[in-house]
Amino acid sequence: MESGLVIVTPIREIKSSPWAFLRPFTVQMWCVTGAFFLFVGAVVWILEHRTNQEFRGPPSQQLITIFWFSFSTMFFSHRENTVSALGRLVLILWLFVVLIINSSYTASLTSILTVQQLKSNIVGIDSLISSTDPVGVQEGSFAYNYLVQELNIAVSRVKILKGQQEYIDALEKGPKAGGVAAIVDELPYIELLLYNTNCEFQTVGKEFTKGGWGFAFPRDSSVATDLSTAILQLSENGELQRIHKKWLSPEDCSAQSTQPAENRLSLTSFWGLFLICGIACFIALAIFFFRVWWQYRRYVPEGEDEEIDEPQPPRPRQLMRRTSLRHWIDFFDTREEEIKDTFRRKNRGEEEPASL
Repeated sequence: MESGLVIVTPIREIKSSPWAFLRPFTVQMWCVTGAFFLFVGAVVWILEHRTNQEFRGPPSQQLITIFWFSFSTMFFSHRENTVSALGRLVLILWLFVVLIINSSYTASLTSILTVQQLKSNIVGIDSLISSTDPVGVQEGSFAYNYLVQELNIAVSRVKILKGQQEYIDALEKGPKAGGVAAIVDELPYIELLLYNTNCEFQTVGKEFTKGGWGFAFPRDSSVATDLSTAILQLSENGELQRIHKKWLSPEDCSAQSTQPAENRLSLTSFWGLFLICGIACFIALAIFFFRVWWQYRRYVPEGEDEEIDEPQPPRPRQLMRRTSLRHWIDFFDTREEEIKDTFRRKNRGEEEPASL
């Protein structure tokens, strides 16, 4: 029978609350996700504004369109169609990110609402060593010397307990009320404790010492051979495991001990997806604005030639910059088809004199 040291801690049932739906993500994750929804919506609007009639209209209507399109992608219910190649590329990547986020959120929320949560901050041997909370051990157990000498845990943290009732009382009180945050003891004693308390506590981490119990007999004793043979037969036919499962390892505790503690999803798990999506958006915007700039360099508004013939008084440089910026914004707001029609008219006008 294995008798290595294990850690047992109290658990509590997570109570539902009106804000339980916020628990799967950290605050940072919520903020970054919301910002990306708006960012992607604005990027798609920029890429579609000149070619897609659904992304045009009064400024107030376009602002509503950006918000609606951004958050409707969360449920894949956006009704606006994308017609540009860059807009479709950005949208496909963003929908993939949304799919991953939705799946992770659903799985995390389901786990949070059904799993039991540890009361103690001790979840394994590493946190046992780094923690400052008191730890209980059985009187006379080698666990005391192991914790103090091998793991270098302060003697003031180790509390000697006698029997299961003191185990239960100390765990229920907790470190703030004079109890302990966890108990370190041999596996058979802990299994018996879990069985007798209907799994009110839970083992955490892995067994961190290996050993076993045995029987000692005088040298050349015939009983030793018979007992070893009997134990071997029980082990081979599975009866020994069935006895252990019946008396020391009930199914409820076994299933419960495998349940993980609550883990809120943070930005660390998704920053790669956000990075890929952000790079794709910036590349699409760079290509789009380079194309717009190239068209703007070729574009000459109607009536500009007539204005050039008339002498103009010198204007301040700041006013000229404002006028140029206004012209560029007006050009950006012009539909793509109108720009192409202007280019075709200019090309025809250049071809006619050449033919003459």
